[in-house]
Amino acid sequence: MSGQVPECPPWGGTDNPFVQTPEDPGIMRILIIIVAAATIGVAVFSLTHGIVDIYPYLFLLPIVMTAYFFPRYGIAASIIMGLSLVLLNVLFVGENLPVLSLACVTFGVFLGIGGIVTMMSDNITGLKKRYQDIFAMSEAGIVIFNQDDGCITEANSGFLAPLGYESTRSGLPAFCDLFERTEQYRDLVGAVTTAKRITDRKCSLQTATGTLRQFQISARTFAGPFILCTLMDITERKQYEDTLRQSLTEKEILLKEVHHRVKNNMQVIMSLLELNALKAENSFERSQYAEMQGRVMTMALIHEKLYQSPVSGFIEGEAYFSELLKNVVSASATPGVNCYVRAPGIFLDIDKAIPCGLIINELATNSLKYAFHHRAEPEIHLTLVMDNDGICVLDYGDNGEGLPDSYDFSASETLGIRLIHMLVRQLKGVTSITNKKGTHFCIRFPLNIHERELRASAAQIAEQTTIAQWA
Repeated sequence: MSGQVPECPPWGGTDNPFVQTPEDPGIMRILIIIVAAATIGVAVFSLTHGIVDIYPYLFLLPIVMTAYFFPRYGIAASIIMGLSLVLLNVLFVGENLPVLSLACVTFGVFLGIGGIVTMMSDNITGLKKRYQDIFAMSEAGIVIFNQDDGCITEANSGFLAPLGYESTRSGLPAFCDLFERTEQYRDLVGAVTTAKRITDRKCSLQTATGTLRQFQISARTFAGPFILCTLMDITERKQYEDTLRQSLTEKEILLKEVHHRVKNNMQVIMSLLELNALKAENSFERSQYAEMQGRVMTMALIHEKLYQSPVSGFIEGEAYFSELLKNVVSASATPGVNCYVRAPGIFLDIDKAIPCGLIINELATNSLKYAFHHRAEPEIHLTLVMDNDGICVLDYGDNGEGLPDSYDFSASETLGIRLIHMLVRQLKGVTSITNKKGTHFCIRFPLNIHERELRASAAQIAEQTTIAQWA
């Protein structure tokens, strides 16, 4: 906000809504003495003219003023003014017993009123001291300003020190002039006026040297036109967060590069296996090399998906398993196999993705080798879902000829089946097999808390990914 800085009253100024102690105690004492002298003068005038009903009430004014502003002298002021009233009546009324009795009663009333006002003043003083102690000792910045012109009436050291000011008298401008942009102040006042209270609003304030510091502000309306704000200096925290965010971004880039290089190295291994397969002396050796290539390809694909994933360190299941089955089928000698994959919202970390990928590779390889010899339209179905207990259910099936009735899956000694058993144990899962209209494997294994959370926010992740692709 440009223009001339409004003249703001200092701490304890007359515009401060909390002040009890007079700004100048000496002037207040003189004023009380003048009021007391004037009261006695009026009393003398009234008594000499026979007026005895009204003037006693005037004695309350210096009593109340003294008891309120100087509570330690409140009772003394009550005694002095009460004795003055009694003496004036003795001097001017003489032996009029009813009038003297009334003066004595009034004296007692003066003592009561002076004592009550003194106690109230003491309570107000105690509350004020407690308020000022809390105000001054608070580590959070506290500032009270007039919303009409932005003038600061009170501010503690938690507000002044980060901005480079020693007190409200040391050239502190209006609160509205501290904001980086004028609309920030207007938005703050407008929000407080509308909602009566706001919390956790971030803004930039200018220091005495012209630099900017970041603050988190909470504010509410306070005592008429005033607004009370609490401010937390978050400059260092924000810088630290920005540093962490930059470091995290750099590490994510580095990790993606590592995954990319691992994938390239595995492709080199696949090429070496293929060269060795060309030198194989029989079809059995060539098939063994092909199976090894398939396993390496499975892990290479995992690292490719890791550096492409929208969620660092996790693989989106449906895309990964769809491409995995597509690659397995294309590398086989069984054409025309239709693969159907459904894994809605399933994200797996690398410790789950590698075992699952190798299991699917082994099952799909076996299906392509043995299940579709007499099947016109071969199909492979793969489903991954999470149940209510956080268990992932992996269901793999084909429409092939099925396993022989005499086949014992748990007792098989082939490398592929032994590998499946080992990988299921690694997943801490259990396996069940059905052999009706093809072979169906069901593997149940637990997901960790991060995988369950990603499943819950899968729709939001998909939306962010789509936006990033279009951006």
